[in-house]
Amino acid sequence: MPSPDQHEDIWSRAVTVGGFRVDEIRSVLQKSIRRGLVEEAVLAAWELFQTGPQTEELLWRRLEIIAVEDVGMGLPEAPMLLAAMNDQRVRQTVDIERFMYSVHAVRLLAAAKKDRTTMELAFWAKTTTERGERRVEVKDMHVDHHTRRGVRMGRDERFWWAAGGYRLENQLDPAGSPWSQYVRDAMGAPPEPDGPAAAPADLPVDDVLTEMSER
Repeated sequence: MPSPDQHEDIWSRAVTVGGFRVDEIRSVLQKSIRRGLVEEAVLAAWELFQTGPQTEELLWRRLEIIAVEDVGMGLPEAPMLLAAMNDQRVRQTVDIERFMYSVHAVRLLAAAKKDRTTMELAFWAKTTTERGERRVEVKDMHVDHHTRRGVRMGRDERFWWAAGGYRLENQLDPAGSPWSQYVRDAMGAPPEPDGPAAAPADLPVDDVLTEMSER
């Protein structure tokens, strides 16, 4: 079966100032950045920039997608850096000065390590739920005083502590801060004899609640 014409993509029907199809120049931009071909990507960016404000915005929306789809965890701060550059770009009125922000963004993304795991994880979530393979689970510990059902069940902060709602995995400093124990005491937390990294939530919730009541 032949592939349909790209009639649903408005950019497949638009032409740049240099006579190129806009969707093809967009393709040059992304594939060049993926391969680290800076000059090719910058030339594509310039073609979109000089064509007009609409294609300049198209350029930046595509750069934003590339930052998460192709660069991802290779440079996790790329979306923030692009947002900052974009804010500065729109304040510029001289063409070449304005375009420098596009060039800088292209160079940043082209030089970055590449990683597609964010895109793959997004695809996995969509596909695995559509196929009925997985779906989000609401466990008993999630139904605490931060939820309507938890409040109706009479669950308060004690349940939150006992069920482990406070727990942090991969904590920056497992030993906690100078204020950690003070906060725990003030909030009525159960004791952690082995330090903040210990996990009373590994015990049955009812046992922890009983221990807290006996304190």
